[in-house]
Amino acid sequence: MSSAFRPCLILALDGATLDVVRPLAAQGRLPHLARIAAEGAARPLASTLPPVTFPAWSSFLTGLEPGRHGIFDFTQKRPGRYRLRFVNARDRVGASLFARVSAAGGHVLVLGMPACFPPEPVSGLLVSGFDAPVSSGTDPACASDPALYADVAARVGPWMRPELDESARSDSFHERALETLLRRIERKTEFTCEALATLRRRGTPPDLACVVFSESDTVGHHYWRDHDPESPRHDPGASATRRGAIASVYAALDAACGQVREAFGEDALVWVVSDHGMGGASRHVVHLNQHLADCGLLTRRRERGVDWAARRARDTALRWLPPAAAQRLFRRARGAAAELESRARFGGFDWSRTAAFSEEANTQPGVWLNLRGREAAGSVAARDADRVRREVIEALLDWKLPGGAPVVARARPREDVYHGPFVDRAPDIVVELALDAGYGLSLVPTPWSERPPSVRRLADHELGGGRGRGMNGTHRPDGVLLVAGPDAPDTGAHPALVDVAPSVLGAMGVPTEEVDGTALSRPRPYSEDEDARVAARLRALGYLE
Repeated sequence: MSSAFRPCLILALDGATLDVVRPLAAQGRLPHLARIAAEGAARPLASTLPPVTFPAWSSFLTGLEPGRHGIFDFTQKRPGRYRLRFVNARDRVGASLFARVSAAGGHVLVLGMPACFPPEPVSGLLVSGFDAPVSSGTDPACASDPALYADVAARVGPWMRPELDESARSDSFHERALETLLRRIERKTEFTCEALATLRRRGTPPDLACVVFSESDTVGHHYWRDHDPESPRHDPGASATRRGAIASVYAALDAACGQVREAFGEDALVWVVSDHGMGGASRHVVHLNQHLADCGLLTRRRERGVDWAARRARDTALRWLPPAAAQRLFRRARGAAAELESRARFGGFDWSRTAAFSEEANTQPGVWLNLRGREAAGSVAARDADRVRREVIEALLDWKLPGGAPVVARARPREDVYHGPFVDRAPDIVVELALDAGYGLSLVPTPWSERPPSVRRLADHELGGGRGRGMNGTHRPDGVLLVAGPDAPDTGAHPALVDVAPSVLGAMGVPTEEVDGTALSRPRPYSEDEDARVAARLRALGYLE
C-alpha cells in the first residue's frame, strides 16, 4: 500500500438490509459481517429520495444530494417534450471519491459501480456496473483501462454476464435463478481477487478498493415472499430452494466479503455499504395515471394512435416472446429504444385536457404538471400552476386503499424536497408511496386497454412478481453501514449515504472541500446501439415495465 494514504476497502452490497443481516448474523451464518460489526459499528444508512440505485449510488460517489449531482432515475424526461432519454455518468455533476483519490496521487480499484458508464479516468481500474451497454458480458470498453481489464478477464472471464432475465415471466424462474446468483457472486469474487493480484504485480496496489455485489438486491426483489412467512404474497408451498434463497445469497456474500477483505489486507479500514434497504411487497399494486384520470386531472384520447400502437407492440413482445428473443429484438431496434419507451410511457393522453401526468416509474414516483410554455402541448397556464399543483397533491393524499388506508404517504413540491441546480429534473410533485400494513406498494403502468381500478389486488398467479405487476420485494429508505478497522470513525446513530464519501476521504487523508464554480459538462448520451442495449438490460432487470 502507498504510505501516503490509509487503505480503505468498500464492500458495496446493493439493496442489503439489517433486517436480514442481524438475524442471520445472530444465527452464526454471517461470520465475516458479524466480525466487522463487532469490531466497529452497524447502523441503518439513510438512502436518497427516491431510494433507488442511480441517485443513491451517485450520492454515495459524490457526497451530494440528487438536486446537486443531477441524477434522479435511470431515465430523464426531456425538457419540453413528452419523451425521455437514458442517463449515464456524464449527467452526473460532482467529483467522485475515486476521482478525488486519484487526483491526490492514490490508486483505486472499482468494480461494478452503477451510474459509472462511460468510465471516468482513474489511477488504477474502474469497471462500470450493470448499466454499461453490454451484450454478452462486460468488455474492455466498459473499463477505465481497457488493456488492464482485458488482462484480468483473460484469466478469469468477464466481470459480468447479463445471463439472468429478471422479468420472472417463466414459471421455473424462481427455482433456477438462485443458482445463477450464487455463481455470479463466485465469479465476481474471483475477478476481484485476480484484479488485486494483478495491480500488486504491476506495483500499483489500490489505496481504495470498492466492489459492488448486486445479488443482495436481486434476491430481495424476487424471493422476499418466500423468506417472510408473514408476507401477503407468501406461498406456503414454496420449495426449500425458494425459502432459503435470501439466506443463501447473504451467506455467499458474507464469504465473498471475507475473501476480498483478506486479499485486500485486514489492516485496512473496511466499510460495508448498501444504497437502500429492502422489504416485502403488498398484494396491492397502484396505477397513478388511472387515479389522476379518476380525479379529472388526466384525459385519455379515444382514438388509438401511434403511441398506443407503440405500447401495444412493446407489451405484446414482452408478453409473448421468450425472454431471450425479446431482449434481442429490443437490442436490434437501434436508436428506437428510448423512443419506444417514451411513446409507451406518455402515449394515449389528450394533452389539451390533461393537467397532470406521471411517468408511472416505480423507481421515481412523481407527477408532472402539463404547463403551458414548458411542455409541448401544455394546458395549465403559469398563473394557475400553484393552484393545480395543490389540487393534485390533495387528490394524491385522498387516494385510499381498500379499507381506507392511504396510498400516498407524502406528496410534496419538488423544491420542498431537493435543493441545487438540478431540481427541475425532478417531477413537479415528488410522491412517496405509503406502506400497506408494513408492506410496500408497487407503482405499475396503467394498462389503458383494460381500464383497471387505480388500486388493484393481485391474483394468485401474479404474486411472484415481475415486470408489469411489481416485484415481491421492494426498496426501503434505510440501507446498511458497517465500518471497522483501526480508529474507525464514529458513525453516529443514523448516518446518511451522502456522508460516506466525505467520511472515506477524510479517513484516507484526502481533501473533501467542494470545488467552487464546478463547470457543468454537457451530457454524453449513449450511442444508438448503446441506447438499445441499456434499454434491454434495464428491461431484463425489471426496471422498465
